[in-house]
Parts: sequence; structure tokens; C-alpha cells
Amino acid sequence: MGFMSRPHLSCSSSGRVATHARWPHAPRTLLSALSASVAAAVAGVAHADSQINLSLVGPSAPVAVKQTIDVKLRATGEPNSSLIGESFVAMDCILRWNPADLRLIGLSSAGSVPLFGSYFPSPANDYTGINESSPPLDGDALYYALAPLGNPVQVSTSGVQVTTFRFRVLRPFASTRVELVPTLTRIATADTVVYDGTVPGLDVTGTLTNAVVVQVVPCPADLDGNGSVDASDLALLLGQWGTMGSADIDGSGIVDAGDLAQVLSSWGSCQGT
Repeated sequence: MGFMSRPHLSCSSSGRVATHARWPHAPRTLLSALSASVAAAVAGVAHADSQINLSLVGPSAPVAVKQTIDVKLRATGEPNSSLIGESFVAMDCILRWNPADLRLIGLSSAGSVPLFGSYFPSPANDYTGINESSPPLDGDALYYALAPLGNPVQVSTSGVQVTTFRFRVLRPFASTRVELVPTLTRIATADTVVYDGTVPGLDVTGTLTNAVVVQVVPCPADLDGNGSVDASDLALLLGQWGTMGSADIDGSGIVDAGDLAQVLSSWGSCQGT
């Protein structure tokens, strides 16, 4: 018995399926072609709505300077009538944010689906050149999520949480964005992509939704957040003079005379506090 008794299927010139008992002698190219045909046939039943959408969900309430905030990455499936687009084995995500507003400090798996890998590839292992450090600090980052081996992550229409990106709020702002970028080129081109859990290598990436982080800042010159611009704010500004501190109100990159002018012109109670 053994392999010689296992039939091998191939197509004859008449279009009929012929049976051969010599499995070990089957041309490797024919097996590859059959595998590719099966994958293509399965992929062909995918509908336009067979996709997994990605969204970033920021804090629901206004944030404050020096606060640590969570921006959650969620994957949501769309209703479909196929097996495609209902799970993923891996995803690559490209993030972008304003590094003057927020500092990326790491990841959290709390409340997320179990993953085999969830990380920012180190600069030594990032062939794209996007990650200059780990975690990246320059305003863009490449993130990888890998499902447990042999167990794709199921994505329902109500969605699942993939991971949480943690940021530190650096300075006052009215609003700022954390974005999912479709594609980015540094050394090599990278894409935000979700790989299907049924058909290997099939891209089932849907829509990308960004997060907006809001901060209630009645007057940016209120550096200590006590509701008025007064001597304590002036003291903070003078203590940071010539540095890239939180008293850099005008965003010039350094605390200087321009920031002092804003403190003096805003002196008194902040409207709306």
C-alpha cells in the first residue's frame, strides 16, 4: 500500500479527469498549478463586501497635557456570504501622528484578542525604514499583528480589538489626529494590509478610520491648567526658557520671546473655564 496506491488527478486533452496511481512522479509544476487554481477559485468567490475594516478609537473625553491616553486598533468585518474576510492571520499597520502633540510610548494588550505577535519591528528588522526606534518617536510607525499559529483571529461584524497604542500628551492643542496611512515609502514601500485567514496571502483590507484626540484648551497660555494665565504660568515659561518644553505655545520648537508675548497678551482668566 503506501503512496503508490493514492490516486493523482489530472486533466486529459478531452477535458475529462484522468486517474493515475503514480503520485510521487507527478510533476511539481502541475501540483503548484493546481494549488494556485484552487486558491484562485476560492478567492474568486469573495465579494466586494468581503473585507475587514480597521479603525483607530481615541479617548471619548477631552485629554490634558501630560496625560497618558489609549488609542485602540479595532478590526470589524462586513456582512458577506463567503468564508473570505471573516478572519485574519496577519496585518501590517502604518500609523502617523504629530510628534509635537503626542509621544508614542508603547503597546497594551489589555482587552485585545490573543495574538502570537504584536509589536513594532526594531530598526534592525524593519526593511522599510519607517521605524527609527522602538517605539518610534518621529511621527510614523510600522506595526505588525500575527494571529496564533493555525488559529486565525475571527472578526465579527461587531468588531474585535487588536491592540492599544499608548501616547503621552505633550502640549496644549485643540485637536490632533492619529491616522492609519494606506501606504508609506521610506527605504521601501509599506502598506497597511490585512491578510485573510482562509486564503493565504489574500488582501482583505477594507476602509481605514482615523482617531481624533480633542483637548479643551480655552487659552494655550494657561500652562498649569488652573483656569487663568498668571504668575505661575510665567514662572513655568521662564523656567523652560530656551528649551523644547511644554511652554512652547506657538510651536516654534523652543520657548522664547514669542511664547512670552502670548502669556502676557492672555493675562487673566481664561474664557470658558
